[in-house]
Amino acid sequence: MRLVQFERKDRRRLFMYGLAAVMLGAIIILAAQLNPKFKDIESPDTSTIIVAPKQGYADLSAWNPGSQGTLLLDGEWEFYWDQLLEPADFASNEPSNPDPLWVQVPMPWTEYIMNGQPLPHEGYATYRLRVLLPKAWTAPRQTLGIYPKSIASAYEIWINGSLRGGNGTVGTEREDTHPKSYPDTIYFEPVTGWNDIVIQVANFHQRNSGIWQGMELGTSESISRLRTSRVAAQIFVIGIFFMMSMYYFFVYFNRRKEVSVLLFGGLCLSVGIRTIVLGESTALYFLPGLSWEWAVKAEYISISMVALTLIFFVNREYPQESVSWAPRTAGVVLAGFILFFLLTPARIYTHYLSLFIWGLLFPVLMYTLFVYILSAVRRRRGSLTTALGFLFFTLFALNDMLFYTGLLATDDLLSIGLLGFLITQALNLSARFSRAIAEKEQLAEQLWQSNRSLERTVAERTYSLQQSNASLQEANHKMADLEKFRVRLLSNISHELGTPITSIKGFAKALRDGIITADAPKYANRIYERSILMERMIHDLIELSKLETNQITFQMEELAPVVFFKELFQKYEWEIEDKGIQCVILVPAEPALPWVLSGDPLRLEQVLSNLISNALRFTEPGGCITLRLVLDGIEGNRPAALVTVEDTGIGIEPELHQHIFERFAQARQPSSKAQGSGLGLAICKEIVHYHHGEIKVRSDPGKGSAFCLELPLKLAQQGEVHSK
Repeated sequence: MRLVQFERKDRRRLFMYGLAAVMLGAIIILAAQLNPKFKDIESPDTSTIIVAPKQGYADLSAWNPGSQGTLLLDGEWEFYWDQLLEPADFASNEPSNPDPLWVQVPMPWTEYIMNGQPLPHEGYATYRLRVLLPKAWTAPRQTLGIYPKSIASAYEIWINGSLRGGNGTVGTEREDTHPKSYPDTIYFEPVTGWNDIVIQVANFHQRNSGIWQGMELGTSESISRLRTSRVAAQIFVIGIFFMMSMYYFFVYFNRRKEVSVLLFGGLCLSVGIRTIVLGESTALYFLPGLSWEWAVKAEYISISMVALTLIFFVNREYPQESVSWAPRTAGVVLAGFILFFLLTPARIYTHYLSLFIWGLLFPVLMYTLFVYILSAVRRRRGSLTTALGFLFFTLFALNDMLFYTGLLATDDLLSIGLLGFLITQALNLSARFSRAIAEKEQLAEQLWQSNRSLERTVAERTYSLQQSNASLQEANHKMADLEKFRVRLLSNISHELGTPITSIKGFAKALRDGIITADAPKYANRIYERSILMERMIHDLIELSKLETNQITFQMEELAPVVFFKELFQKYEWEIEDKGIQCVILVPAEPALPWVLSGDPLRLEQVLSNLISNALRFTEPGGCITLRLVLDGIEGNRPAALVTVEDTGIGIEPELHQHIFERFAQARQPSSKAQGSGLGLAICKEIVHYHHGEIKVRSDPGKGSAFCLELPLKLAQQGEVHSK
């Protein structure tokens, strides 16, 4: 077993703390012994006059209840052992026992000596006191009150011959007596002269016996006010204990790791239960049906739970200063006492109070004080505050131990000491939780900063990955377009170039074999023409495949449509007229607003060149080709430039209109005599589509054809208009 070890300087400090505690305890005990309990003085705390009755008589004729408060009837009372006397027995002033004992009240009758022997705990007796009250209060017969705090363990009170109250049932045997001892107020109307107070007391059920706590006399208002103030003060203290216990229970339920919080809540609850069944017995206000037996059990069990939770709590709070076997040993012994209290009646276990106090509670108290002082010496966080609080509690606990064992004539003050200790401990726990919250907030701030940094890092990495991904996607699209271009080109070449290659092979083989001799130049010319056609077809196939797979980059500009197309029309005018074909150019005037066309000048010229080339192939000399520009819808919602190439050629069959812009459409036009690749219109369609426009055809066989481009327009921004 490991014992607590500490250095020599710690031992000196511990000795000084212990010496201070002993000195304070001695001061309290000395002050209690010097308490002027039997002198006629006024208590500064309660404004209660202490009188000293002599041989059962108390002369109170000089008492002024209105200004001097209540009286403590502490002094010599008449005492009749083994007799339950009533006022009638004293009527002739010759009671059955003419020689009463003169005993001190308050005091348990076990401390009275009769025939050289102390009286036993169990038995019955009669107390008597006669008081002379002021005439100012007896003439108008104003109501007075008596406040007996604790008489064990059943009693009845007669005043001036009338039964005024009591608690329980007084009997001469245990079976006839029913204990019920708690503070009560008894009111009566005084008479002129001596007022007679007779109290029958019986005890067969506990260790205490007789009038062992003071009895107060005063006006009905002062007694009622005294009782109310004490009950209110006790309820206030009890409320604090129960609220503290509920609070710390809730804290534990929300944070199960804080076992010390659960123990502290149990400590508060145990103190509250003990307080409610002691003193003013406030428990009777909440549980009027509570039996005396269970109230006493609650008192003993609650103080056991206070010790049990206290020793486990301090062991949990300061494990390095604690002795490992102490909590387990105290727990086993206290559990045994609790079981003993539950299974036996009060007349048995109350006789072991001294053993319980000095054999168990006192060692637990000293051990706990030792741990707290040692933790303060070692400067544990918050230990100095709790050590001072527990030292305060220790002094009040020692007071109660001495009070209940009859060594001090004070009162039950443990609740006050516990309240002081619990407040300091609550402050310590609150400070610890505040530190935990502050550390949590600091960690949360650090975590937030780390998260921010991590978020920035993730954002940077994400942006980098997105850029890389975009680059990869772009490269992948380019590779896909290239692959698509390659596949289409190879497919078109293998499919569409078969016919001219076959013709070239056939003519070349005939020349080689000598089959063709006379017309050799003619066939050689045909081979040349087929080669030119194949070269043009290959060029157009490459161009079209690039357009379809986005391999061509367009250089878009803002063009003024009237200026741009007028220059283009004039550029091709001489070529048309050189073929013996009339050229007509129709261009509108410049519009009022700066309408522009977004397009690639070279590609738009390529479209116009292809359309003019087709018109020239299918128009005989002497015919006419019209180049027209119309600005349509510039006052509406869809402004557009309409560019038309119209000829007077052979025209196109209606069933071919929907196929004219497909690949190799010319090869499927039987009426055509001109030679071409059949890809020009398909190329034109792709270029116009890229410009977000449309290309249409209007034609009838023998009446010529008209190809129209519809290109969208928009209003120009300042400085963005180009002619080319």
